[in-house]
Amino acid sequence: MSIRSTILQLRRLLLLLITFALFSPLQIWSQQFTRITDTSNPIVAETQFGPGAYAGGSWIDYDSDEDLDLFINNNLLYRNDGDGIFVKVTTSGIGSANNNTGIGHGASWADVNNDGFVDCFIAAATSALYVNNGDGTFMHVSSGDIGDGFANRGWSSAWADVDENGFVDLLITHPAGFIPGGPPTVNHFFFNQDGSNFIKVAQDSSDVTTGLDPYTVGTFSDFDQDGDQDLFIGSGPATGNPAPDNLYRNLLVETGTATLEKITSGIIATDPVDGQVWNWVDYDNDGDLDGFLTNYAATVNNLYRNDGGSYTKMTSADVGSIVTDAGFALANNWADFDNDGDLDVFVTNDGGTPAFYYVNNGDGTFTRDTQNEIVALNAGQSGASTGDYDRDGDLDLFVYSIAPAGRGLYRNESEGNGNGWINIRTEGVVSNRSAIGTRVRAKATIGGNSVWQIREVSAQNSFNAQNSLNVHFGLGDASTIDSLEITWPSDSVDVYENVTIKQFYVATESQGLQSITGLGEYTGLVSEQFLLHENWPNPFNPSTSIAFELKQGAKVDLSVYSITGSLVRRLTSRQYASGSYQVQWDGRNDSGANVSSGVYIYRMTAISGSAAVDLSRKMVLMK
Repeated sequence: MSIRSTILQLRRLLLLLITFALFSPLQIWSQQFTRITDTSNPIVAETQFGPGAYAGGSWIDYDSDEDLDLFINNNLLYRNDGDGIFVKVTTSGIGSANNNTGIGHGASWADVNNDGFVDCFIAAATSALYVNNGDGTFMHVSSGDIGDGFANRGWSSAWADVDENGFVDLLITHPAGFIPGGPPTVNHFFFNQDGSNFIKVAQDSSDVTTGLDPYTVGTFSDFDQDGDQDLFIGSGPATGNPAPDNLYRNLLVETGTATLEKITSGIIATDPVDGQVWNWVDYDNDGDLDGFLTNYAATVNNLYRNDGGSYTKMTSADVGSIVTDAGFALANNWADFDNDGDLDVFVTNDGGTPAFYYVNNGDGTFTRDTQNEIVALNAGQSGASTGDYDRDGDLDLFVYSIAPAGRGLYRNESEGNGNGWINIRTEGVVSNRSAIGTRVRAKATIGGNSVWQIREVSAQNSFNAQNSLNVHFGLGDASTIDSLEITWPSDSVDVYENVTIKQFYVATESQGLQSITGLGEYTGLVSEQFLLHENWPNPFNPSTSIAFELKQGAKVDLSVYSITGSLVRRLTSRQYASGSYQVQWDGRNDSGANVSSGVYIYRMTAISGSAAVDLSRKMVLMK
């Protein structure tokens, strides 16, 4: 080989090394977030933080103008006026009735009266509900059991429609020994009757309101995907003496009554932990929800992989250091921060330990990124909240700390990697207006593979903090969403196909999907020409009847699917004349074998000329 050829090869090699250094994942990660330091931004300049050392923030659209405002639990509200401009709001009245002594301040936002404006409950030494008046101000509710702030003192709060009556119900956790001003109490739980009438569950009449414990943060999630909201309360004593957390399964689907029954078996309920926050997410995109728990007191965090309803506790050999990095962990925020089609996680730490940021490798493992600006601070952080406040298609982050050096507003710069995304605000009609508990599934071709992803709308999913109610999917190199499936708390299911990406949408229950980006519109209204009715009986054993109506002749396909989307049984597929019809399902699959008990989806597609519809409902087989 000549000297000239050798030099050329060395130059090519050097160019490759430079290219790798510039575009390697580590370099992209380290540039992904930028801390906002402009002191003209009132969030950056804020100094009036109260004594709540373990508070957080919430990205919410309190003025319903389709951008995200920021509320910090020490009663600070910042209105987003677009282009990165925030205005501190001092006349809203929110927080006016709270006693800010103590260390915990947990807020949760949802539309409690279904009027189109999100309301807020703040748990503290004196708790309070604030109803949004729709004009930028809030009314403190002082009447009834829910208005007794001292009796309802607590650490965190969370909204969810536990009984599925169309109004969100309220949990307030009370950690015994952590709330000043009075003796410890049990947790507080309220059923919302009609948006203004709240019925408090009596002490010892529910597993949730029985017994004293260091209850920390409660989160609702339909972890078993049976159609109702279950409850998970981190109960870490923060003393280094681990004990099982308090977890509850909702029996609404099974019994018709919204009973939260304590889970007492299985590793998720029996592992000794110092639990702080549970989140249920599909980190491996296999169609079911896996559990992640942050632990305090210099212990490691737990990740439980869902293997078809049983759980396997992950080790470092399975997933990497995400389950071996020890700290004083509080919040865990799951989001596709880099928009590549899988969920990453940000974990805050107390006690001077820097935060952890884990990037999902897409193969079931995680890589800890130690270069990113969001893990550079070392000042004890608690609540963190994600949301796309600048509407550029990636998820930004606010991190709370009582210490000014630990607080931060971080702008995500991932739009520069070119990955696709979609952001959806869900709005209930029959379901609660904020659509808390709605499950959204999106299928797209990413990296040549067909990938299903799952998101769930939640009003408490961090440590005394709340991510945006909007659903966000990263889509990698996908050019479109092949199928978007929205399952509402009412059990109705809307399905849309070939959805344009890189847009913001509003999905209204059974009424369509509409773009709000100005880049075009996609609608998929349910046609009144085709009706799919609730099966009867439901739950059922051994068979059930499924009825549908056609106002005009159509080609109908009616099939049964598992909760993860696998075809179980094709019940009919043929041309029908207009009229009313019933089809029976005997609980067998296409091979004639009996299927197991559980939740199933029946889905009807009907095509008549240019008219078409795709309708789904849920049913429960009990044996």
